[in-house]
Amino acid sequence: GGLFFGHEQAGVFTERTAHLVEGLAAQAAVAIDNARLFETAKDERGKAEASERYYRFLADAIPQQIWTAQSDGTLDYVNQTTLNYFARTAEEVLGAGWQAVVHPDDLSACLERWMRSLETGEVYDCEFRLRRADGEYRWHLARALPMRDADSGRIDKWFGTNTDIDDRKRAEESQRFLAEASEVLVSSLDYEATLTALAHLVVPRLADWCSIDMVADERTIRRLAVAHQDPAKVELALELDRRYPQELTDAEGVAKVIRTGQPEIYPNVPEILLALVTRDDGQVRMLRELGLKSAMIVPLIAHNRVLGAVTFIAAESGRHFSAADLSFAEDLAHRAALAVDNARLYREAQEVNRLKDEFLATLSHELRTPLTAVLGWTRLLSSGQLDEATGRRALETIERNAQSQVQLIDDILDVSRIIRGKLRLDVRPVELAPVIEAAVDSVRPAAEARGIRLQVVLDPGAGPVSGDPDRLQQVVWNLLSNAIKFTPKEGRVQVLLTRVKSHLEFTVSDTGQGIEKKFLPYVFDRFRQADPSTTRKHGGLGLGLAIVRHLVELHGGTVAAESEGAGQGTTFKVSLPLMVVHQREQAAKAGEHAPVAEHPTAGGRHALECQPELEGLRVLLVEDEPDSRQMLVVVLRQCRAEVLAVSNAADALVQLESWRPDVLISDIEMPGEDGYTLIRKVRSLPPERGGKIPAAALTAYARAEDRMRALLAGFQLHVQKPVEPAELTAVVASLAGRAMENKAEKG
Repeated sequence: GGLFFGHEQAGVFTERTAHLVEGLAAQAAVAIDNARLFETAKDERGKAEASERYYRFLADAIPQQIWTAQSDGTLDYVNQTTLNYFARTAEEVLGAGWQAVVHPDDLSACLERWMRSLETGEVYDCEFRLRRADGEYRWHLARALPMRDADSGRIDKWFGTNTDIDDRKRAEESQRFLAEASEVLVSSLDYEATLTALAHLVVPRLADWCSIDMVADERTIRRLAVAHQDPAKVELALELDRRYPQELTDAEGVAKVIRTGQPEIYPNVPEILLALVTRDDGQVRMLRELGLKSAMIVPLIAHNRVLGAVTFIAAESGRHFSAADLSFAEDLAHRAALAVDNARLYREAQEVNRLKDEFLATLSHELRTPLTAVLGWTRLLSSGQLDEATGRRALETIERNAQSQVQLIDDILDVSRIIRGKLRLDVRPVELAPVIEAAVDSVRPAAEARGIRLQVVLDPGAGPVSGDPDRLQQVVWNLLSNAIKFTPKEGRVQVLLTRVKSHLEFTVSDTGQGIEKKFLPYVFDRFRQADPSTTRKHGGLGLGLAIVRHLVELHGGTVAAESEGAGQGTTFKVSLPLMVVHQREQAAKAGEHAPVAEHPTAGGRHALECQPELEGLRVLLVEDEPDSRQMLVVVLRQCRAEVLAVSNAADALVQLESWRPDVLISDIEMPGEDGYTLIRKVRSLPPERGGKIPAAALTAYARAEDRMRALLAGFQLHVQKPVEPAELTAVVASLAGRAMENKAEKG
């Protein structure tokens, strides 16, 4: 712009006047410029203040913790998100106030790292725990960048953020912990030592306390391990368990978790909870001494079976367990349960192998012992140097030992049938009194030989049961034989039969050596013997009582053993359900006599009875074992049968067509071709060449499937070795009847 001066009077501006005007114009220009500069500065300050308000508002709106610090590290700003997280005012946090919310264990490392950044100007980067408003410490990553002057490069400001990384840190720590725990769990097959080590691994990384409880039996819980950093507190917890042992019937706590298989979490442990899980004020007082703040109880489950429970407790740390903690604890407990189950399976496998080895050794002993007597007396008899009385005693000894071997083999076969579920019952109404009397009669000679008194008290009107009379007699005989075996001379064995409500109950009690408490739970297990050593006083395979339990259970009953311990005798109690309708009562109403079941006695002699059908009957006998072949020939010839004996299938086929026998008796297991092959070849022949000859398989293969295989192959009968002479003659007579029918058809 410019200044204009004019005057209405005539005249001319002088040079002095011009200089004056120039000075005034310059001052005016300066004033104008200053005014303009003032207005510009005022506008810039307004803009700066507006910008600062804008960025502060933006920082407060961001859900990230944001802060700034002066060049010397003094905190001069935090956003509202940070203040809300700590529940503190800006005055409480700014300056050095922020240090109060850092975990005490992390503060020194945090400050050391901050001072190094201030000195070097490098980016600040540090992980530490900050206390949230609710008191929980969570891991954060603090990161700050320096802002430098464009000209001098001097640090003017630090701009920083805090990022919550607690979930990530916990996940990483959880994975590391689970890896370490897995190493512990697979380090040993001693699951008790393994779980104890696990409890100590948990403390203090996951909890201040850790206890592990296992199911001992159907009522009892056994505390396996307790861990805490303070040994005195561990002793307090153990004393608490000794004074107040847990039971599965308890309403709350570990017992409830084990019963339901569902975990329990208590983020806070209130007084009312202590009242629910305690029995008296003393227990409450001891629990308070433990300082419980938060707790989790997690079941140990493997293959849908609850093995026990793990308890995690927070106390002095002030920690409060969350759903994430519970999920992690369940994962840990699942791994522990699998380790326990694997260790138990390994132990069971080892025990099975040990029992198998013991059983095979015992079986060898029990089979060889009677064979020694049989072989020895047989050789003495064959020498012809024994007098008549000694010879009779030799024959009695041979028969007795042979019967002993037959009993052993029968027991083994019964156990095999039991394991495969092939044991079958011939069920009918049975009066137990005659069954028991028959079994008593069979063992009476053995009892009298040892001076053992047999006392039998039977209720004849006890009522019938539904069952197999032969198998029930086997039950009674096994119990009586067991009682006599373990009762010393001049002892007593008592048998009692009574009716108890809707059941019949018979007991066999003795004054023998008794059963120790620790062995009592295993007395009915297969192959188990209280004394498996080579110095044991009594023989046997340890199968009799296992067979008893299975047979009783097949009849819908129960059997139990009771003993006060060594030298206190034993009582076996069998309970069987009565029939719903008594046949005797029905018969009485009808004016008839109830049928009485007949029961064969055990161990009786079988006299040789010759059937008239055997006289002149041609029998082709195929048996590769010379001694058995000779015995069978003698038996049949005593009954006036014509016998031709061969040792193999090839000779049998030749004699079948040349000699034309009426009946074929063949062994199954033979060298070259077995009995199955022989009978198939026979059945392929036409009738006129012997293709329809009646045949029986004589074999030591006594399983149900063996019998079925023999019949399908073409045999009419299946006879189990060893065969009694009377049974052999009856079998051959039966086949003779079939032979006569065949001849009639041809005629």
